[in-house]
Amino acid sequence: MIITLEFKNGLIMTQQPVRFETLIEHHHDEIYSYLWRMMYSAGYDDYELVAQDLTQDVFLKAYRAYNRLRANSNYRAWLYKIATNCAMSRLKQQQRDSVRYTPLDDNLAHNTVQAIDERISDQEFLQHVERRIVMLPAKQRMALVMRYVHELDYAEIAEALGCSQESARANVYQALKRLRREIEAE
Repeated sequence: MIITLEFKNGLIMTQQPVRFETLIEHHHDEIYSYLWRMMYSAGYDDYELVAQDLTQDVFLKAYRAYNRLRANSNYRAWLYKIATNCAMSRLKQQQRDSVRYTPLDDNLAHNTVQAIDERISDQEFLQHVERRIVMLPAKQRMALVMRYVHELDYAEIAEALGCSQESARANVYQALKRLRREIEAE
């Protein structure tokens, strides 16, 4: 049976089940990009490899759950939800590991004062904002990246994060508010 696909705003819209290979072809790069950004902002040295591993995990988990998915589901939001869960698991593991193995930096206070005294160019400012984004709570950070980098709407963000649309909006709003406050305070 040949299934005709209709694409609307980058989404696969059909009443018939979509072949899993089609999902991979259509969403692989987008999911990888999302995970790459999450792992980069989390400070992984090998963020590209971690993002590749997580992308494989996402599509493996999606494949295993694929037969339980309804034909009229939002496949993109479903994949983002799996990706978000995989990223959260990896970030929690990193957090547990870093608490156990992070050495104390005696020069932290000195380096912080010195960094504040330096003038920030446009490129440095963007890097500064990225570092601030890293410090956001995980749910706010993910909502912000989904909204402004991957241009998901609030319904898709809500589905990916497993929350209401109002909660998705609140996460994005709180992330922006916190970023503005911290940047203006410096």
